[in-house]
Amino acid sequence: MSDAKKAAWEGEESTLPADELAARERQLALVDRVFGLEAQLSQVSAENSLTPSERLRTEQRLIAMQSSLAWRVGRAATAPLRVAQRFISRARTR
Repeated sequence: MSDAKKAAWEGEESTLPADELAARERQLALVDRVFGLEAQLSQVSAENSLTPSERLRTEQRLIAMQSSLAWRVGRAATAPLRVAQRFISRARTR
């Protein structure tokens, strides 16, 4: 056993009440969780980036979908709703 484990720890936190110490530990755990999520997000973002050829294929599929009859009929059917939503959002900002 080392001397560090035998000696009592001294510092600012050693004199804090138990509830304050628990709150600080929770805050530290949350900060650690945020750092972990940021690292995970950067890893997933790097894995999910499209190569140029995949991006081109995706854009071509999007163009084909938007030129389809079903897409055009759907856009025409929902046009009055989109106009109403735009009108309402502009009225709210005034």
